[in-house]
This record gives sequence, C-alpha cells and structure tokens, in this order.
Amino acid sequence: MSKKWTQSEFRAGRSLSPKLVNDELRAQQSSATTIDRSQVPGTWIDEAYVQTNALHQVWTSGPGLATGYEQDNERDTDVPPQGWISSTIPTMAGSWRTLTSQTLEGFKGGSLFIEWSCNVYVNNIFAFGLNDGYPGTPQYINMRILVNGVNLAERRGGGFHQTSRIFGSSLVPPGDLTMLLQWKTSTPSQDAAEREQSAPANMPYAHLWNNRWIAIARYR
Repeated sequence: MSKKWTQSEFRAGRSLSPKLVNDELRAQQSSATTIDRSQVPGTWIDEAYVQTNALHQVWTSGPGLATGYEQDNERDTDVPPQGWISSTIPTMAGSWRTLTSQTLEGFKGGSLFIEWSCNVYVNNIFAFGLNDGYPGTPQYINMRILVNGVNLAERRGGGFHQTSRIFGSSLVPPGDLTMLLQWKTSTPSQDAAEREQSAPANMPYAHLWNNRWIAIARYR
C-alpha cells in the first residue's frame, strides 16, 4: 500500500478553505481504502476465499423440511375430512419426535445461534374427558433444539391454535454439527381417551406446520 503526500497551502490569517480540508483527508488515506472493485485482486472476491475467510455462516430450512413444512412423524389418515392429517391419541408416541435432522457442514468453531418457529394446534377438548364442568388440564407441545446431542434450547411450546418460537445460542467447537428439531405432546388425562374417536374417524389431537429454522455461526 502506498501513501500520498500531504497537501497544504499557506493562506493569510491561517484560514483554510473546505477544499483544502478534503484534500488533507484524502491524502491521509491509503490507496487500499480508495480502490474500486476493478482494482481489487481477484482472489479477494473469489467465492472459495470468501468461504474460507468469512466471519459468518448461515444455514436455513428449505423445501423438503418434513411434509410441506408440516410434521410427518404421526399422521393419522383416519381423521375427519376437514381435519389435519395429524397426531391422534391412537398414534401418539408420547416421547420426543424428530421433526428434522440437519448437518451444519463446515462449522469453524465459535458462537452458534439457532431459531425455530412454527404454527401449532392442540385439540383442548382432551383437557376435560369425563370431567366436563371442572377445571381441565390444557394440553400443549414441547419443543427443543439439540446440537450433537446437547440440548441448545427447550421450552413448553404453544397450545390451542397459535404460533410458537424457540431459539438458543452457545459456543461450539469446530466440526460438522448435527442439529435436531424435536417436539413432544403433553399426555392427556386418562379419561380423555373417552373422546378419542368421533365416529367413524379419530379426532385430531396435535399438529405442527409452517416450520421454519435458521442457524447462524459467528466466527472469531
């Protein structure tokens, strides 16, 4: 990098014009800060160079996340035509289900932030069962994010019919990372099984759709 000579001009009364101030500023700048794109060495804007030297890296959800961005772990086809092909009490596993598993390739070590948002529905008629008229136990969906088997974030998600969001961040060592987005329904009361069917079809119990996620790495 080269430097330019400082420019100055003597004036009576030691006053300076705005033009001379600008000349002074430009003269103090190195040539590397004033070159345009055509003057930048080719390797500086090469895609491989940018990937190797980037300070941030981003992964996002795309087509193929579950079925049309819906959960496809438990899809009971024996539901009323106007209902989602969703989880029902007969199909409900009761444990954590993996919505999606993704490999975050090329993580170089540093801060990792992941956010997952979706719409959820829980049929809260199952909060009552045989005890109609008494306070029920609202049902909901739990959500968690795992990175290489370690819990990055976990929360009690939404219930009824609403939007749910979970996010977390942590310092993670370098290497390819395995990210799991998992969900689990709360267990209905024992007598709620009395309402598991609406003849001749099963009643929808819980569903997730419009799932989106983003992972952002910040390298030191």
